[in-house]
Amino acid sequence: MINIAYVIDTIATPRAGTEKQLLMLLKGLDRNRFNPTLVCLRNSEWLEDQALSCDLEILNLGSILRPSFFGAASRFKKLHRERKFDIVQTFFLDANLFGTIAARMAGIKNVVSSRRNIGYWHTWFYRTMLRMLRRWTSYYLANSKAVLDVSLEAEGIAPENITVIYNGLDLSQYEVIEESVRLRQRHTWGVADNELLVGAVANLRPVKNIPSLISAAARLTRKHAGLKFVVVGEGPDREQLQQQVDSAGLTDRFRMVGAHNDIVPCLAAFDVGVQCSRSESFSGSLVEYMAAGLPIAASAVGGNVEAISHEQTGLLYDVNDPNGLVSTISALLSDLGKALQYGESAREAAFAHYSEEACVKAHERYYTDIMEKRSRT
Repeated sequence: MINIAYVIDTIATPRAGTEKQLLMLLKGLDRNRFNPTLVCLRNSEWLEDQALSCDLEILNLGSILRPSFFGAASRFKKLHRERKFDIVQTFFLDANLFGTIAARMAGIKNVVSSRRNIGYWHTWFYRTMLRMLRRWTSYYLANSKAVLDVSLEAEGIAPENITVIYNGLDLSQYEVIEESVRLRQRHTWGVADNELLVGAVANLRPVKNIPSLISAAARLTRKHAGLKFVVVGEGPDREQLQQQVDSAGLTDRFRMVGAHNDIVPCLAAFDVGVQCSRSESFSGSLVEYMAAGLPIAASAVGGNVEAISHEQTGLLYDVNDPNGLVSTISALLSDLGKALQYGESAREAAFAHYSEEACVKAHERYYTDIMEKRSRT
């Protein structure tokens, strides 16, 4: 039995990308071979209300730079004495720092530090700290080649110590999507059957670049009378984004509908899916678009270029080109037959490469390899 501690800052929502992937992994691991424990630095309302698929420990760490760090590290060391962790895997900035140091203090040899962004959140302080912690970090796990490349350059990680495992998705819900689901969701949003709907699923924060989609909508709706837009998601930028929508005269053509627990009906309602982020490691929303068979317009950043083959499974555009998103959406709308071919190819690619089962199995092999390497040394 391999005992694994997964250390993360907290889980405030199961819909966010890293949190969703971690919860999927915790649920899917073979319990005959792996015994996972979720260790959160801080509590959340969501955690308090959940019956998780594994044991949960809350360390109640405040700021990473305060004396509470040592109390939390002591609690983690006690937890290790009880659980005898073979591997510690860390997620997010604070947990990458705390988990690595606490594992060292507890005498745990196998530390896996996750890299799931392409440096967008890394300040000079964090980059410096991560470089300093290389000596105590056994392995690194990235979710795209783009993340791997950035991590090698920014942190000086040895190439042999970092591995890529792509995100996974529960594809069973995408195998058959009834037309009634599509129509019901569109009617809920006030979209007629004969109108075209361009949609995006994104957290409403700057990196997701939703203002560019609003600007594109202002131009495209002047040319297409039956065109509407919708953004599914929530976040701190909602108010200012709504102001931009209203100022552009798009109140009836561009809707922000908040977060949805079940994303499949939303994707079924879309005619085109947009991923317009300025920075992206490997977008879970993009894989969901692919699984739903959507024609896709995606910014050519980070892991997007690994998921989407231009003019095969979608269209990529330069995020710094002010006309890029408009022209890309226009290209899809002007030839819906070809766009649907892109969507079908994208669906095939998603089912071939990004299943939940494939992702969990890859992690299981990864952990087994770590333990075999350790036994040899």
